[in-house]
Amino acid sequence: MIEGWEKVLDWFEGDASFHDAEIVELHLHRAGKSWKRIHWWVVRQEVDERGHYVCDKHATVTLRMYEVFELDLAGFNQQNVLFGMRASPSEEGIRIELEPCHGLAGIITAKRITAELAPGRP
Repeated sequence: MIEGWEKVLDWFEGDASFHDAEIVELHLHRAGKSWKRIHWWVVRQEVDERGHYVCDKHATVTLRMYEVFELDLAGFNQQNVLFGMRASPSEEGIRIELEPCHGLAGIITAKRITAELAPGRP
């Protein structure tokens, strides 16, 4: 469905919910390639000396969206934190649903979507 998604799943140990991930960049191009960059990490069961859950495997995932033809977004803000993100096939492409904790919410549907992963913090 999304080219390159296997590498994303491998890095995040099979979890693709993007719960508490932050959208750090969104670029929309009406006739070409659009993209969004999302910073996410793995939350461990262990806690650190301050009592916070240990987070590691930080990475930025870039979703490149080709020929966006459906767009319904709201709430873009200084910080855009996801409750979750889902991808599903549509009749003409792939639909991404953004469920917000804070900020950006909505749907983006494109003919084709690819994923790239860059380990580390943005």
